[in-house]
Amino acid sequence: MFCLQSSQALQVLENSLRKHLPESLKGNPFKLKTLVDKWPDFNTVVIRPQEEDMTDDLDHYNNTYLVYSKDPKHCQEFLGSSEVINWKQHLQIQSSQSDLGKVIESLGATNLGKVKHKQCFLYMVCQTAKKLAPSLMDAKNLVVSRNKLTPLFCIMGPEGTPVSWTLMDHTGELRMGGTLPKYRRQSLIYHVASQQIQTLEKLGFPMYAHVDKANFTVQRM
Repeated sequence: MFCLQSSQALQVLENSLRKHLPESLKGNPFKLKTLVDKWPDFNTVVIRPQEEDMTDDLDHYNNTYLVYSKDPKHCQEFLGSSEVINWKQHLQIQSSQSDLGKVIESLGATNLGKVKHKQCFLYMVCQTAKKLAPSLMDAKNLVVSRNKLTPLFCIMGPEGTPVSWTLMDHTGELRMGGTLPKYRRQSLIYHVASQQIQTLEKLGFPMYAHVDKANFTVQRM
C-alpha cells in the first residue's frame, strides 16, 4: 500500500484517472487521504478521510470511502486491509463500478458485516463530461465543517440573512441545500446551484451530484 502525499504524485494519479476513471475526479477540498495498491503502476485507488477525522464508529456518512479500480476482480486483498478500510466501523463505500459489488459483499461477510446496496444517478455538467470523457451524525457540526472548507453559495433575503443555499460534501459533490419555507416554490435553489457550478467550473473544480433513483423532484431540477 502507498499513501500519496506529494503534489507531483497526486498530479500523476489525476492524469491517469482522467484517462481510465474520469468519474473519480471530484476535487479534494477536505484534504482526504489517497491510497493506492502499488505505485506508479496502480490498479486500485481508495480515497478516504484522515484517521483523526473518523473517530465516530457509527457515523457512516463521515466514514465514507471512494473506491475505483482498473482491475475490480483482483482488488479484494487490498480493500480487505485494515489500513485501507476500517471494517469495524459503520461505513459507506461509493463507487460507480458495479463490478465492485461482489467484492464489497464478500469483504462485508468476511468481517461479519451487513452490506446494503443503494443505487443513485451520478450527475455532472455537460462541460465537465466533455472534458472527462475517454443517521447517525451531528448535523450542526457537519454543516459547520463544510462551511469552513468549501465555498458557500446563497441568496440573501431582505433581512441580510441566507434564504436559499447550497453546500458541497466531503467528497466534493454538490450534496446539501435548502430554502426557508416562505421562499420556497420560486426555484431559488436552482439559481444558487447554477451559480455555484459556473463559479467552481472557472476555478477548475468539476461539479458532481448524485441523486437517489426515487428522488424525482431533484432529478427534474
